[in-house]
Amino acid sequence: MNSRRIAIGWLVCSGFVVGGLGYGVCAAENNRKPVLSAEATEALARAESSVDLATAKKALWTTAASALVQAQEAAKQQDDAAVMKYAAVANEQAALGMAQLDSPLTSQH
Repeated sequence: MNSRRIAIGWLVCSGFVVGGLGYGVCAAENNRKPVLSAEATEALARAESSVDLATAKKALWTTAASALVQAQEAAKQQDDAAVMKYAAVANEQAALGMAQLDSPLTSQH
């Protein structure tokens, strides 16, 4: 009776150990980070920089912020084309927001 309990205990423990090791291998494979192309990575970095600059100058348009979020989400999905598309929009909108600072606040009539 005791030997049967010991044998069952060993089987259960070895199942946990082997199962745990197998899980570790699968988890390591699933933790690989997505890889973007160099162009998409550079476009995303430029967009983040432009939006940060516009934020610092208090000239950030919500469309620039939204486009940046979309670019970052596309980066998580490894979608190079979408990253570059949304990053370009974020850059453009951030630049327009900063250019607006140079415009007069009221008309001079």
